[in-house]
Amino acid sequence: MSDAAPIRAYQPSKIEDEPILGPVLMLPDGSFKRLTWRERVLVALRLTDAKTLEARYFRPAG
Repeated sequence: MSDAAPIRAYQPSKIEDEPILGPVLMLPDGSFKRLTWRERVLVALRLTDAKTLEARYFRPAG
C-alpha cells in the first residue's frame, strides 16, 4: 500500500459562455473568472487564449 496522495489529472483552462455572466475563464480548480471587455476582444481576435489568461489569474493552493 502506498502512502502517496493520488495525483489528479490536469484539466486545462477553457473559455466558456455563461448565460448570465457572458464569457468566463474556467480554471482547473473549478473556479471561474469573468473576462474583461479587453480580454473578450483579445479572445475574439485570437490574440490570446485560455492558457495565457490562466497564467495571469490562476493561483494554485499551497
